[in-house]
Formats: sequence, C-alpha cells, structure tokens
Amino acid sequence: EGDEMALWKLLLIDAIFYHLQSVSAYCTMGCMSPVSQSVANTLKRALLVWASILYFHNPVTNSGILGIIMVVSGVFLYNHVRRIHQS
Repeated sequence: EGDEMALWKLLLIDAIFYHLQSVSAYCTMGCMSPVSQSVANTLKRALLVWASILYFHNPVTNSGILGIIMVVSGVFLYNHVRRIHQS
C-alpha cells in the first residue's frame, strides 16, 4: 500500500509539472512569433539531450555532437539575422 501511495504522489507531481509546462508554453506563444517559438523549442530539445548525456553519461557519437552543434548554431544564426532585420 505504501508503494501505491508513493506512485500516486509521483503521478500527481508529474501532472502538476506537465500542466505548468503547458501553461508556460501557451504564455510564451503570446510573446513570440511562431517561428521564434519553434526555434526556442528546438534549442530546448537540444539542451535536454545534452543535459541527459551529461547526467546519464551516455556515449555520444560524432554525428550526435555534429547535430547538437548544428542546432545551437542555427539558433544563434536565426537570432543574429532577426536582429539585423529588426534594425
């Protein structure tokens, strides 16, 4: 019974965090263009992959490193071009 209660508590915590993530994503959509939101989401995913690599000590292939570099470079390039066109 103790394990079942612990499971329900973890499910509740998970549901709360998922709801907060959904609300924050909805709020950022109101502050950004759809393209900026997509770029931010891509960067978030790349950073989560990188954090999981560091945390779990997963081996990384050269193509994985190249992919992460491409994502981060693309985000910086997008922001650079956007600043130029806003001026």
